[in-house]
Amino acid sequence: MSTSEGQPIRVAMVVLSQYPSDPRVRREAEALERHGIEVDVICLREAADAAEERRGTVTAYRVAPMQAKERMERYLWITARFMAASLLKLMSLSRRRRYDVVQFHNMPDYLVFLGLFHRLRGVPVVLDLHDLTVELFESRYGASWARRLLPLVRLAERFSCALATRLITTSSGFEQRLVERGIPAGKITLILNTADPAIFHGGGQRSFARIDRDLRLLYHGSVKERFGVHTAIEALSMVAKEVPGATLRIHGRYDPSYRDRLEALIGRLELRDRVHLGEYLSLESVRELMLGADMGLVPYLSDPFMDIALSTKSFEYVAMGLPVVSSRLPSMQSIFDEQSVAYFAPGSAAEMAARIVELCRRPEERQQMVRRASASCRDISWPAMEKRYVDLIEELARRRRKSGS
Repeated sequence: MSTSEGQPIRVAMVVLSQYPSDPRVRREAEALERHGIEVDVICLREAADAAEERRGTVTAYRVAPMQAKERMERYLWITARFMAASLLKLMSLSRRRRYDVVQFHNMPDYLVFLGLFHRLRGVPVVLDLHDLTVELFESRYGASWARRLLPLVRLAERFSCALATRLITTSSGFEQRLVERGIPAGKITLILNTADPAIFHGGGQRSFARIDRDLRLLYHGSVKERFGVHTAIEALSMVAKEVPGATLRIHGRYDPSYRDRLEALIGRLELRDRVHLGEYLSLESVRELMLGADMGLVPYLSDPFMDIALSTKSFEYVAMGLPVVSSRLPSMQSIFDEQSVAYFAPGSAAEMAARIVELCRRPEERQQMVRRASASCRDISWPAMEKRYVDLIEELARRRRKSGS
Protein backbone atom coordinates (compact mmCIF):
# COMPACT_ATOMS: atom_id res chain seq x y z
CA MET A 1 0.00 0.00 0.00
CA SER A 2 1.28 3.46 -0.92
CA THR A 3 1.44 5.37 2.33
CA SER A 4 3.52 8.03 3.97
CA GLU A 5 3.61 8.47 7.73
CA GLY A 6 0.76 5.96 8.02
CA GLN A 7 -1.57 7.90 5.72
CA PRO A 8 -2.52 6.69 2.23
CA ILE A 9 -1.55 8.86 -0.71
CA ARG A 10 -4.49 10.91 -1.96
CA VAL A 11 -4.91 12.07 -5.54
CA ALA A 12 -7.56 14.32 -7.07
CA MET A 13 -8.37 14.11 -10.78
CA VAL A 14 -10.40 16.58 -12.83
CA VAL A 15 -11.66 15.65 -16.29
CA LEU A 16 -14.24 17.12 -18.69
CA SER A 17 -15.59 13.65 -19.38
CA GLN A 18 -17.55 10.91 -17.68
CA TYR A 19 -16.14 8.39 -15.23
CA PRO A 20 -15.76 5.43 -15.54
CA SER A 21 -16.54 5.48 -19.29
CA ASP A 22 -13.42 7.52 -20.12
CA PRO A 23 -10.98 4.60 -20.57
CA ARG A 24 -7.73 6.43 -19.82
CA VAL A 25 -9.01 8.07 -16.65
CA ARG A 26 -10.50 4.79 -15.51
CA ARG A 27 -7.28 2.85 -16.05
CA GLU A 28 -5.15 5.40 -14.26
CA ALA A 29 -7.54 5.62 -11.32
CA GLU A 30 -7.75 1.85 -11.04
CA ALA A 31 -3.96 1.56 -11.30
CA LEU A 32 -3.60 3.91 -8.34
CA GLU A 33 -6.30 2.00 -6.45
CA ARG A 34 -4.37 -1.27 -6.89
CA HIS A 35 -1.44 0.39 -5.13
CA GLY A 36 -3.51 1.57 -2.19
CA ILE A 37 -3.82 5.17 -3.37
CA GLU A 38 -7.10 7.00 -2.77
CA VAL A 39 -8.50 8.79 -5.82
CA ASP A 40 -11.25 11.39 -6.15
CA VAL A 41 -12.43 12.02 -9.73
CA ILE A 42 -14.32 15.25 -10.48
CA CYS A 43 -16.11 14.70 -13.78
CA LEU A 44 -19.28 14.94 -15.86
CA ARG A 45 -22.53 13.06 -15.25
CA GLU A 46 -24.58 10.92 -17.61
CA ALA A 47 -28.35 11.01 -17.08
CA ALA A 48 -28.43 7.72 -15.15
CA ASP A 49 -25.33 8.42 -13.03
CA ALA A 50 -25.32 9.13 -9.32
CA ALA A 51 -23.90 12.52 -8.36
CA GLU A 52 -21.43 10.73 -6.10
CA GLU A 53 -20.26 7.13 -6.43
CA ARG A 54 -17.56 5.17 -4.63
CA ARG A 55 -15.86 2.12 -6.13
CA GLY A 56 -13.16 0.77 -3.85
CA THR A 57 -10.83 3.67 -3.08
CA VAL A 58 -12.00 5.65 -6.13
CA THR A 59 -14.81 8.17 -5.66
CA ALA A 60 -16.46 9.95 -8.59
CA TYR A 61 -17.95 13.39 -8.00
CA ARG A 62 -20.13 14.25 -11.00
CA VAL A 63 -20.59 17.99 -10.94
CA ALA A 64 -22.20 18.81 -14.31
CA PRO A 65 -24.31 17.00 -16.92
CA MET A 66 -22.77 15.40 -20.00
CA GLN A 67 -23.87 17.32 -23.11
CA ALA A 68 -23.05 17.38 -26.80
CA LYS A 69 -20.32 19.95 -27.45
CA GLU A 70 -19.78 19.85 -31.20
CA ARG A 71 -20.05 23.62 -31.79
CA MET A 72 -17.31 25.91 -30.51
CA GLU A 73 -19.66 28.28 -28.67
CA ARG A 74 -21.39 25.42 -26.88
CA TYR A 75 -18.07 23.79 -26.00
CA LEU A 76 -16.82 26.99 -24.37
CA TRP A 77 -20.04 27.39 -22.38
CA ILE A 78 -20.02 23.77 -21.16
CA THR A 79 -16.34 24.05 -20.25
CA ALA A 80 -16.86 27.27 -18.29
CA ARG A 81 -19.78 25.78 -16.39
CA PHE A 82 -17.81 22.63 -15.59
CA MET A 83 -14.76 24.57 -14.46
CA ALA A 84 -16.80 26.68 -12.05
CA ALA A 85 -18.45 23.62 -10.52
CA SER A 86 -15.16 21.70 -10.43
CA LEU A 87 -13.31 24.52 -8.69
CA LEU A 88 -15.90 24.65 -5.93
CA LYS A 89 -15.83 20.87 -5.48
CA LEU A 90 -12.03 20.66 -5.61
CA MET A 91 -11.55 23.38 -3.02
CA SER A 92 -14.21 21.85 -0.77
CA LEU A 93 -12.65 18.39 -0.95
CA SER A 94 -9.12 19.75 -0.54
CA ARG A 95 -9.89 21.21 2.86
CA ARG A 96 -10.53 17.77 4.32
CA ARG A 97 -8.68 15.46 1.94
CA ARG A 98 -5.33 17.29 1.79
CA TYR A 99 -4.32 15.89 -1.59
CA ASP A 100 -0.73 14.85 -2.27
CA VAL A 101 -1.10 15.23 -6.05
CA VAL A 102 -3.72 16.92 -8.24
CA GLN A 103 -4.05 15.67 -11.83
CA PHE A 104 -5.91 17.35 -14.68
CA HIS A 105 -6.86 15.61 -17.92
CA ASN A 106 -7.17 17.66 -21.08
CA MET A 107 -9.09 18.75 -23.08
CA PRO A 108 -9.02 21.62 -22.50
CA ASP A 109 -5.45 22.28 -21.36
CA TYR A 110 -6.51 25.22 -19.24
CA LEU A 111 -8.39 22.99 -16.80
CA VAL A 112 -5.00 22.90 -15.07
CA PHE A 113 -5.51 26.48 -13.89
CA LEU A 114 -8.01 25.09 -11.40
CA GLY A 115 -4.91 23.78 -9.63
CA LEU A 116 -3.23 27.17 -9.24
CA PHE A 117 -4.00 27.32 -5.52
CA HIS A 118 -2.51 23.85 -5.00
CA ARG A 119 0.58 24.71 -7.05
CA LEU A 120 1.19 27.81 -4.92
CA ARG A 121 0.84 25.62 -1.83
CA GLY A 122 3.50 23.23 -3.09
CA VAL A 123 1.15 20.43 -4.15
CA PRO A 124 2.39 18.75 -7.37
CA VAL A 125 0.08 19.43 -10.32
CA VAL A 126 0.06 16.93 -13.20
CA LEU A 127 -1.40 17.72 -16.63
CA ASP A 128 -2.28 14.58 -18.59
CA LEU A 129 -2.34 15.56 -22.26
CA HIS A 130 -4.56 12.93 -23.86
CA ASP A 131 -4.37 15.00 -27.06
CA LEU A 132 -2.37 18.00 -28.24
CA THR A 133 -4.86 20.84 -28.41
CA VAL A 134 -2.92 22.92 -30.95
CA GLU A 135 -2.79 20.17 -33.59
CA LEU A 136 -6.34 19.06 -32.83
CA PHE A 137 -7.61 22.63 -33.17
CA GLU A 138 -5.84 22.97 -36.53
CA SER A 139 -7.36 19.69 -37.65
CA ARG A 140 -10.90 20.57 -36.62
CA TYR A 141 -11.16 24.32 -37.18
CA GLY A 142 -8.35 25.15 -39.61
CA ALA A 143 -10.74 26.04 -42.43
CA SER A 144 -13.29 27.97 -40.35
CA TRP A 145 -13.53 31.36 -38.66
CA ALA A 146 -12.28 29.73 -35.46
CA ARG A 147 -8.76 29.49 -36.90
CA ARG A 148 -8.31 33.07 -35.72
CA LEU A 149 -8.28 31.69 -32.19
CA LEU A 150 -5.24 29.51 -32.86
CA PRO A 151 -2.75 31.98 -31.29
CA LEU A 152 -4.85 31.90 -28.12
CA VAL A 153 -4.86 28.10 -28.18
CA ARG A 154 -1.07 28.08 -28.49
CA LEU A 155 -0.78 30.55 -25.62
CA ALA A 156 -3.13 28.51 -23.43
CA GLU A 157 -1.07 25.37 -24.05
CA ARG A 158 2.15 27.19 -23.25
CA PHE A 159 0.91 28.61 -19.94
CA SER A 160 -0.86 25.38 -19.00
CA CYS A 161 2.29 23.33 -19.49
CA ALA A 162 4.30 25.92 -17.56
CA LEU A 163 1.92 25.75 -14.60
CA ALA A 164 2.06 21.96 -14.35
CA THR A 165 4.74 20.31 -12.24
CA ARG A 166 4.83 17.35 -14.64
CA LEU A 167 3.25 16.48 -17.97
CA ILE A 168 1.99 13.12 -19.16
CA THR A 169 1.22 12.40 -22.79
CA THR A 170 0.03 9.50 -24.91
CA SER A 171 2.27 9.14 -27.97
CA SER A 172 5.89 9.63 -28.90
CA GLY A 173 4.70 12.04 -31.61
CA PHE A 174 3.02 14.21 -29.00
CA GLU A 175 6.11 14.06 -26.81
CA GLN A 176 8.34 15.15 -29.69
CA ARG A 177 6.09 18.12 -30.53
CA LEU A 178 6.11 19.29 -26.92
CA VAL A 179 9.91 19.15 -26.80
CA GLU A 180 10.07 21.07 -30.09
CA ARG A 181 7.93 23.75 -28.42
CA GLY A 182 10.54 24.20 -25.72
CA ILE A 183 9.27 21.96 -22.93
CA PRO A 184 12.11 20.08 -21.19
CA ALA A 185 12.03 16.37 -22.04
CA GLY A 186 12.56 15.56 -18.38
CA LYS A 187 9.23 17.17 -17.52
CA ILE A 188 7.30 14.76 -19.77
CA THR A 189 6.31 11.17 -18.98
CA LEU A 190 5.05 9.01 -21.86
CA ILE A 191 2.14 6.75 -20.88
CA LEU A 192 0.78 4.97 -23.95
CA ASN A 193 -2.87 3.92 -24.12
CA THR A 194 -2.09 0.25 -24.57
CA ALA A 195 -4.74 -2.39 -23.92
CA ASP A 196 -5.81 -3.18 -20.38
CA PRO A 197 -5.14 -6.94 -19.94
CA ALA A 198 -7.76 -7.13 -17.19
CA ILE A 199 -10.36 -6.58 -19.92
CA PHE A 200 -8.74 -7.37 -23.27
CA HIS A 201 -7.35 -10.90 -23.14
CA GLY A 202 -7.88 -14.29 -24.71
CA GLY A 203 -6.78 -13.40 -28.23
CA GLY A 204 -4.42 -16.36 -28.35
CA GLN A 205 -7.35 -18.77 -28.62
CA ARG A 206 -8.62 -17.28 -31.89
CA SER A 207 -8.68 -19.61 -34.91
CA PHE A 208 -8.09 -18.45 -38.48
CA ALA A 209 -9.78 -19.82 -41.59
CA ARG A 210 -10.51 -18.53 -45.06
CA ILE A 211 -13.47 -16.12 -45.04
CA ASP A 212 -15.67 -16.54 -48.12
CA ARG A 213 -18.81 -14.99 -46.68
CA ASP A 214 -20.28 -13.28 -43.60
CA LEU A 215 -17.17 -11.23 -42.79
CA ARG A 216 -17.59 -9.27 -39.54
CA LEU A 217 -15.77 -5.93 -39.32
CA LEU A 218 -15.62 -3.74 -36.22
CA TYR A 219 -14.87 -0.10 -35.40
CA HIS A 220 -15.22 1.37 -31.91
CA GLY A 221 -14.27 4.70 -30.40
CA SER A 222 -14.83 8.32 -31.37
CA VAL A 223 -16.99 8.76 -34.47
CA LYS A 224 -15.96 12.08 -35.99
CA GLU A 225 -14.87 12.98 -39.50
CA ARG A 226 -11.12 12.85 -38.81
CA PHE A 227 -11.49 9.23 -37.69
CA GLY A 228 -12.46 8.27 -41.24
CA VAL A 229 -15.44 6.04 -40.53
CA HIS A 230 -16.97 7.08 -43.86
CA THR A 231 -13.95 5.51 -45.58
CA ALA A 232 -14.70 2.21 -43.86
CA ILE A 233 -18.34 2.35 -44.96
CA GLU A 234 -17.35 3.07 -48.55
CA ALA A 235 -14.84 0.20 -48.39
CA LEU A 236 -17.54 -2.16 -47.13
CA SER A 237 -19.65 -1.49 -50.23
CA MET A 238 -16.72 -2.82 -52.31
CA VAL A 239 -15.86 -5.69 -49.97
CA ALA A 240 -19.46 -6.95 -50.04
CA LYS A 241 -19.17 -7.60 -53.79
CA GLU A 242 -16.31 -10.04 -53.12
CA VAL A 243 -17.37 -11.40 -49.72
CA PRO A 244 -21.16 -11.87 -49.54
CA GLY A 245 -22.76 -11.09 -46.21
CA ALA A 246 -19.95 -8.78 -45.03
CA THR A 247 -21.05 -6.45 -42.22
CA LEU A 248 -19.62 -3.55 -40.23
CA ARG A 249 -20.46 -2.66 -36.64
CA ILE A 250 -19.66 0.86 -35.42
CA HIS A 251 -19.87 1.80 -31.74
CA GLY A 252 -18.89 5.04 -30.07
CA ARG A 253 -19.76 8.65 -29.38
CA TYR A 254 -20.76 10.60 -32.48
CA ASP A 255 -20.54 14.16 -33.66
CA PRO A 256 -24.27 14.61 -34.43
CA SER A 257 -23.74 16.23 -37.84
CA TYR A 258 -21.24 13.53 -38.84
CA ARG A 259 -23.66 10.78 -37.84
CA ASP A 260 -26.25 12.36 -40.13
CA ARG A 261 -23.72 12.22 -42.97
CA LEU A 262 -22.93 8.58 -42.23
CA GLU A 263 -26.61 7.65 -42.26
CA ALA A 264 -27.04 9.42 -45.60
CA LEU A 265 -23.98 7.60 -47.00
CA ILE A 266 -25.28 4.24 -45.78
CA GLY A 267 -28.61 4.92 -47.47
CA ARG A 268 -26.99 6.06 -50.70
CA LEU A 269 -24.81 2.92 -50.86
CA GLU A 270 -27.77 0.69 -49.92
CA LEU A 271 -25.96 -0.70 -46.89
CA ARG A 272 -28.65 -0.35 -44.23
CA ASP A 273 -28.71 -4.11 -43.63
CA ARG A 274 -24.90 -4.28 -43.50
CA VAL A 275 -23.81 -1.33 -41.33
CA HIS A 276 -24.87 -1.02 -37.70
CA LEU A 277 -24.44 2.43 -36.14
CA GLY A 278 -24.39 1.50 -32.47
CA GLU A 279 -24.04 3.64 -29.38
CA TYR A 280 -21.14 3.88 -26.98
CA LEU A 281 -20.44 0.64 -25.11
CA SER A 282 -18.44 -0.16 -22.00
CA LEU A 283 -15.00 -1.68 -22.56
CA GLU A 284 -16.32 -5.00 -21.29
CA SER A 285 -19.09 -4.95 -23.91
CA VAL A 286 -16.62 -3.97 -26.62
CA ARG A 287 -14.55 -7.02 -25.70
CA GLU A 288 -17.57 -9.26 -26.26
CA LEU A 289 -18.03 -7.75 -29.72
CA MET A 290 -14.38 -8.37 -30.52
CA LEU A 291 -14.78 -12.06 -29.74
CA GLY A 292 -17.25 -12.28 -32.62
CA ALA A 293 -15.40 -10.03 -35.08
CA ASP A 294 -12.93 -10.98 -37.81
CA MET A 295 -10.98 -7.71 -38.23
CA GLY A 296 -10.61 -4.39 -36.42
CA LEU A 297 -10.54 -1.13 -38.37
CA VAL A 298 -8.50 2.05 -37.81
CA PRO A 299 -9.48 4.20 -40.85
CA TYR A 300 -8.10 7.54 -39.61
CA LEU A 301 -7.58 10.41 -42.04
CA SER A 302 -4.22 12.15 -42.35
CA ASP A 303 -3.86 15.62 -40.84
CA PRO A 304 -1.44 17.40 -38.48
CA PHE A 305 -3.17 15.86 -35.46
CA MET A 306 -4.02 12.34 -36.61
CA ASP A 307 -0.51 11.83 -38.00
CA ILE A 308 0.90 11.91 -34.46
CA ALA A 309 -2.07 10.56 -32.45
CA LEU A 310 -1.82 6.90 -31.50
CA SER A 311 -4.90 4.69 -31.77
CA THR A 312 -5.91 3.00 -28.51
CA LYS A 313 -8.24 0.65 -30.35
CA SER A 314 -5.34 -0.83 -32.33
CA PHE A 315 -3.80 -2.18 -29.11
CA GLU A 316 -7.16 -3.55 -27.99
CA TYR A 317 -7.70 -5.33 -31.31
CA VAL A 318 -4.23 -6.88 -31.10
CA ALA A 319 -4.80 -8.05 -27.52
CA MET A 320 -7.97 -9.80 -28.69
CA GLY A 321 -6.22 -11.51 -31.61
CA LEU A 322 -7.91 -9.39 -34.27
CA PRO A 323 -6.01 -8.48 -37.45
CA VAL A 324 -5.83 -4.70 -37.78
CA VAL A 325 -6.59 -2.85 -41.02
CA SER A 326 -5.30 0.70 -40.62
CA SER A 327 -4.51 3.92 -42.41
CA ARG A 328 -0.77 4.26 -42.99
CA LEU A 329 0.03 7.03 -40.52
CA PRO A 330 3.38 7.83 -38.85
CA SER A 331 1.96 7.23 -35.37
CA MET A 332 0.89 3.67 -36.22
CA GLN A 333 4.10 2.94 -38.12
CA SER A 334 6.14 3.96 -35.08
CA ILE A 335 4.75 0.86 -33.32
CA PHE A 336 3.67 -1.62 -36.01
CA ASP A 337 5.61 -2.55 -39.15
CA GLU A 338 4.16 -3.55 -42.52
CA GLN A 339 3.98 -7.21 -41.49
CA SER A 340 2.04 -6.44 -38.28
CA VAL A 341 -0.83 -4.37 -39.68
CA ALA A 342 -2.60 -4.28 -43.06
CA TYR A 343 -1.97 -0.68 -44.08
CA PHE A 344 -3.73 1.38 -46.73
CA ALA A 345 -3.44 4.99 -47.90
CA PRO A 346 -5.48 7.32 -45.65
CA GLY A 347 -8.87 8.06 -47.18
CA SER A 348 -8.59 5.39 -49.88
CA ALA A 349 -11.67 3.20 -49.62
CA ALA A 350 -10.57 1.16 -52.64
CA GLU A 351 -7.20 0.29 -51.13
CA MET A 352 -8.79 -0.45 -47.77
CA ALA A 353 -11.28 -2.80 -49.41
CA ALA A 354 -8.50 -4.56 -51.32
CA ARG A 355 -6.54 -5.19 -48.11
CA ILE A 356 -9.61 -6.55 -46.34
CA VAL A 357 -10.47 -8.94 -49.19
CA GLU A 358 -6.84 -10.03 -49.40
CA LEU A 359 -6.81 -10.92 -45.71
CA CYS A 360 -10.07 -12.84 -46.02
CA ARG A 361 -8.41 -15.12 -48.55
CA ARG A 362 -5.15 -15.55 -46.60
CA PRO A 363 -5.83 -16.95 -43.12
CA GLU A 364 -2.15 -17.77 -42.52
CA GLU A 365 -1.21 -14.15 -43.19
CA ARG A 366 -3.85 -12.96 -40.74
CA GLN A 367 -2.49 -15.26 -38.07
CA GLN A 368 1.12 -14.20 -38.63
CA MET A 369 0.08 -10.56 -38.63
CA VAL A 370 -1.57 -10.94 -35.23
CA ARG A 371 1.51 -12.67 -33.81
CA ARG A 372 3.86 -9.96 -35.04
CA ALA A 373 1.59 -7.19 -33.81
CA SER A 374 1.38 -8.84 -30.40
CA ALA A 375 5.18 -9.04 -30.22
CA SER A 376 5.39 -5.33 -31.09
CA CYS A 377 3.25 -4.53 -28.03
CA ARG A 378 5.20 -6.63 -25.54
CA ASP A 379 7.54 -3.93 -24.25
CA ILE A 380 4.82 -1.28 -24.08
CA SER A 381 2.11 -3.36 -22.44
CA TRP A 382 -0.25 -1.72 -19.99
CA PRO A 383 1.44 -3.33 -16.94
CA ALA A 384 4.66 -1.54 -17.97
CA MET A 385 2.77 1.72 -18.53
CA GLU A 386 0.93 1.31 -15.22
CA LYS A 387 4.20 0.92 -13.32
CA ARG A 388 5.60 4.03 -14.99
CA TYR A 389 2.50 6.01 -14.10
CA VAL A 390 2.22 4.84 -10.48
CA ASP A 391 5.96 5.41 -9.95
CA LEU A 392 5.50 9.02 -11.11
CA ILE A 393 2.57 9.69 -8.77
CA GLU A 394 4.32 8.06 -5.81
CA GLU A 395 7.51 10.02 -6.46
CA LEU A 396 5.61 13.32 -6.57
CA ALA A 397 3.68 12.43 -3.41
CA ARG A 398 6.86 11.54 -1.54
CA ARG A 399 8.46 14.83 -2.51
CA ARG A 400 5.36 16.68 -1.40
CA ARG A 401 5.30 15.05 2.02
CA LYS A 402 9.05 15.30 2.48
CA SER A 403 8.89 19.05 1.88
CA GLY A 404 6.50 19.34 4.82
CA SER A 405 4.49 22.04 3.07
